Amino acid sequence: MIAGRSALLIIGICFAFGCSSQPKPAELSGKVTFKGQPVPAGFISFTPDVGKGNKGQVRVLQIKDGAYDSSKETPPGINPGAYFLQVNGFDGKQLKFYYQGKQIFNQWTDIQFTVPDGTSTKDFEVPPSLGENVKITPTSDT
Repeated sequence: MIAGRSALLIIGICFAFGCSSQPKPAELSGKVTFKGQPVPAGFISFTPDVGKGNKGQVRVLQIKDGAYDSSKETPPGINPGAYFLQVNGFDGKQLKFYYQGKQIFNQWTDIQFTVPDGTSTKDFEVPPSLGENVKITPTSDT
């Protein structure tokens, strides 16, 4: 009887104070440039590196006027840990089938990054070579 009450008390405390196996989300922000200029629109996709123990969800952070900020996303923040990143950049001139505009460089995919705990910044300079022979594909049907 006492053991049952103790278990209920522990469960109640966990609900009240947020016991969770999920790490506290970190706040990550920074700048994204291409050929020295801010990337007008785009996104950075964070895919957890399962091989390094990150079993979280894929997160996508929007780039606007050369900046991204995980605290402005829904839900805010990003779980700390190791990720594979993909960066996509667009001209920001919305057209039919090109919600964020047309690509200004090919997708940058060979990036590994570890999001630290707390608040941090990470800037990305897209390699100029990714601007050669850009394959322009529609991004939506808007």
